[in-house]
Amino acid sequence: MFLSLSYEAITPTSPLSIGQTLSSSNGVYELGFFSPNNSQNQYVGIWLKDTVPRVVVWVANRESPVTDSTANLTISTNGSLLLNTGKHGVMMETSW
Repeated sequence: MFLSLSYEAITPTSPLSIGQTLSSSNGVYELGFFSPNNSQNQYVGIWLKDTVPRVVVWVANRESPVTDSTANLTISTNGSLLLNTGKHGVMMETSW
């Protein structure tokens, strides 16, 4: 079973945590953490929202899965997307 809480937006003061998702305005896509095959590894990705089994269309940290349950995704004040882990700090940073 996959439980998620829908989320409004990711901001510097309001990160997206494991178990929360952010849906596209048209309701087709969802962004969040996922764990394939019930593994301990967590990935940040975008998938088709109402498709079973889940169809993932993009993965941010494909080569570096997160194993820390306190990980979160946030946006810095300069607009970079940050993947934070409680143990290792910023694991990934992207800029547009």
